Amino acid sequence: MDLITTHMNADFDGLASMVAARRLYPGATLVFPGGAQESVRSFLSVHDLGIARLKELDLKQVTRLILVDTHEPERLGPLKDLCARPDVAVEVYDHHPDSGTQGEALPLRAAVRTIESVGATATILIEQVRARKLTLTPFEATVLAIGLYEETGSLSYASTTPRDLDAAAALLRAGADLNVVSDTLRRHLDPEQVALLNDLLKAGETYYLDGRKVLLATSAYERYRGDLAELVQKLAEMEAVDAVVVAVAMDGKIEVIGRSRRPDIDVGRIAQAFGGGGHAEAAAASIKGRTLVEVAEQLRQLLTEEHRPTLLARDVMTKPVKSIGAEATIAQTERAMTTYGVNVLPVLDGRERYQGLITREIVQKALFHKLAESPVQDLLLT
Repeated sequence: MDLITTHMNADFDGLASMVAARRLYPGATLVFPGGAQESVRSFLSVHDLGIARLKELDLKQVTRLILVDTHEPERLGPLKDLCARPDVAVEVYDHHPDSGTQGEALPLRAAVRTIESVGATATILIEQVRARKLTLTPFEATVLAIGLYEETGSLSYASTTPRDLDAAAALLRAGADLNVVSDTLRRHLDPEQVALLNDLLKAGETYYLDGRKVLLATSAYERYRGDLAELVQKLAEMEAVDAVVVAVAMDGKIEVIGRSRRPDIDVGRIAQAFGGGGHAEAAAASIKGRTLVEVAEQLRQLLTEEHRPTLLARDVMTKPVKSIGAEATIAQTERAMTTYGVNVLPVLDGRERYQGLITREIVQKALFHKLAESPVQDLLLT
């Protein structure tokens, strides 16, 4: 028996990749190793994709295991043992880089190892389907488009590649319905999500790491039982940050999720430190036996150990820049400082070339000595 599966708590990219893989392996059985995200469950409650129940399968009959959107045995739950069986051929399709954890050995044993840096695993499978000149039904193309669009933020995330765009175009030509895609991915926040989001906003700590704005937020709002990934993405958009890392205590464990718009802020590295997985732009980990305070402290250390918190001048400067002409009087300069609410002004000549700085301290001393009508250029700092 050929078995196609993905990681536990499957997302739409995993689901879509499974659907595409079934085209490559006719007759294969699709199964989740351990549940799916709430949005995926809602979709499957309306659309039957023929996914089998794990408890109804005889795993002794499995002769080939096809993994999509993961290559780490630790993310396969009860299917992990299949990876170690010598009578089971393992084939891998994934867009997550090697993590350096226990999952690293799996691709080395895999008969097929296709791990490539694209925005979504669905892209890799779409390319495989096209290369073999197989066809997709409009509904299959729509499911694949949902996975591709969610994983790439509708082709807007920094991890998106030209290959993802080509894959999306191929799906549209195959009849993918973008109305269904947008209706599936556009989800309104429920009251519990709003409450948790508010808690995260209140507890958020902002760090400037090599000029990047990073938000670390934690919450002990244990009443929340939904998926965190969507909420974390919403938080990143609301706060306009380059990266966000969230830790939430729920169901007796700490869930950590990271999202990054900058590959140099590698949230995958952070998740791996907690035994989780993912890549530079999106990653997650589930931690047991530790407190939220302990996890939050380690997250701070991980965020800053490679990126020293650096507050650049542009982070605190007045925008747009205020200046004063070199011919302006001390009295005019004092009024300008009061109007703009600043204590220092750059001084420019008639051709708007920088001449120096004038401070409120110098202005006040000049006024005390009755130099109100003197030109500022006589007293500036160079």
